[in-house]
Amino acid sequence: MHKNLGNIIFMLFFVSLEGHAWVQTNAPKSIVKTETLEFSIVAKGFNVKFPKIKYIDGFVVNNTKTTHEAVIINTRKADKISKVYSLTPDKNITLPAFSITVDDKIEKTLPLHVTLTKLTQTRSPDYKLSMNISNKTPMVGEKFMLHVKLVYKDLADYEVITPLFANFSVKEISDKEYKNNKGEWVEVLQYEIMPQKSGKFVLHPVKAKIELVFPKYKRRNIYSNALELTVSAIPQNLSMVGTYKMNASVNTTHVRKNQPVKYTLMLQGSGNINNFDAVNISIPHATVYAHKIIKLHKKGREIYKKSFEIVCDENFTIPSVSLEYFDTKEQRVKEITTQAFAIHVENAVPVKITKKEEKVTMMEKAVYFLAGVVATLFLLYMYKVLKNTKTTDKQKKVKKELQNIHSKEEFLKKVVPYLGKNKSLDRLIYALENVENSEFKQLKKEIIAKLIIFVL
Repeated sequence: MHKNLGNIIFMLFFVSLEGHAWVQTNAPKSIVKTETLEFSIVAKGFNVKFPKIKYIDGFVVNNTKTTHEAVIINTRKADKISKVYSLTPDKNITLPAFSITVDDKIEKTLPLHVTLTKLTQTRSPDYKLSMNISNKTPMVGEKFMLHVKLVYKDLADYEVITPLFANFSVKEISDKEYKNNKGEWVEVLQYEIMPQKSGKFVLHPVKAKIELVFPKYKRRNIYSNALELTVSAIPQNLSMVGTYKMNASVNTTHVRKNQPVKYTLMLQGSGNINNFDAVNISIPHATVYAHKIIKLHKKGREIYKKSFEIVCDENFTIPSVSLEYFDTKEQRVKEITTQAFAIHVENAVPVKITKKEEKVTMMEKAVYFLAGVVATLFLLYMYKVLKNTKTTDKQKKVKKELQNIHSKEEFLKKVVPYLGKNKSLDRLIYALENVENSEFKQLKKEIIAKLIIFVL
């Protein structure tokens, strides 16, 4: 008896008492345009089945939350289920009558009409949210600044929602709070914005969620002003816009045969360029290896550095590199061009010629020619024979010396002079730069196997 009484008291205090099964739709009468509409369907009974809702009036519907609550129907414990849905309409919408199966019976909710109201700036003497932009006529890809400011006298809490604008990229740059000379608190957020499409646009008001001190803990949404701007296309179908400087440099203009030349390109400025990957160089009869791009930020300017290593066994010229873009400061198309570099490659040490001159007869020339032919044929024969024999003593010595090197840096110094002998060997040597220590041992074996062929 005492146990049953305790259960009854528990139910009376902690379980809602409901007289009968019912269903209901809850939704606001109006929402601000561009915002999400949230509505809930509530059903109570012993066995409840909700319909699947995918679309309403063509708008996608998402089920965001489901909660359960115990209730009493005719002294029996039942279930009260609330399902919360969301959608983002762009016009007035009517939520239809939904059919829910409750205890094997079809119950229907009442339809509800929701009106979309125009988004306007919230007016209050106690707080104000506003925004402004640094450029109302930017070009596609031209970055400009958006400032969002919240001024308030007394708030328990607040949150400024990060703005999202269609056809614009948005990146937060800074956030600071201070007190002005009127004793008001000021929150200033600065964003970098870049348009991705030309045309006339409206930046819809930014939203902030605030919690008032009085009435105590009352929460509400407030909105800033809207902004209009016109984005123009970049002239002459160019892809780059901004202000830039570009220069190039080499570590040397005189090298020995098969010694690499380091060539560096540097682009600095501000604009819509996101990478420097498209810039490459091509040099006839030379092997060009491109390093990874380094991106830096310095005093609000972006710096891109791209380095190359070039190996060639003859004199060559590194060509100039050009970029065409629309200069936003000078309002005209500009082309930046780097200088070209002539690289002199030194050959083997030349043989010294004595001052003594000898007279050579035609017969002697013929003898020398025939001797040369015979010597050449003999050397070709010996080369074929030696090619199929074991490695020479010098090859053995070099091979052993390379195998005993365990440092990647030391090994690289030893094998660099062999660059230019063979393209596949060149690729293996260049791969040393970024290889992990765990992979160095295997790569070393492959390099030695190829390199030993060129040891004379």
